[in-house]
Amino acid sequence: MVAPVRVSEPDFGAQWTDPDTGRLTPYAYRVLKGLFDRTGGAADGVAAATNLAAAAVPRTRQVVAAGGLQLGGDLTDNVAVTLYVAIDGTANLPTTGLTIGDWAYAVDGRKPGEGSGAGTGVPAFWSNGMWISACSGAAVTT
Repeated sequence: MVAPVRVSEPDFGAQWTDPDTGRLTPYAYRVLKGLFDRTGGAADGVAAATNLAAAAVPRTRQVVAAGGLQLGGDLTDNVAVTLYVAIDGTANLPTTGLTIGDWAYAVDGRKPGEGSGAGTGVPAFWSNGMWISACSGAAVTT
């Protein structure tokens, strides 16, 4: 890992271009070259740092595109918006490391009126140590 290097503030009062030729002055060249080198030069350290930061973001939560999100375009390379901590069967939904109000989708959870074992899926939120169906207000069942 490369240690960060503080970039000195440039002298904005200095002459950056030669008034006769329009070319950069030696001072301006040194400032821009220093910035170029510190950001990775041809290796594009800024892009590399972006990739490292994106890789560090937990991928356990995801956006489920629906309604207006479908109109928003490709979400590739965006930091995920926290919505569901899991999308899984009711028995496999997490029960530790949760915060009250976390959301999940129980793919086999029952909506009101669905028979036992015939659940078609419900959004659920974590409260009082259990997953609560957003459809019924009761604990999620299959």
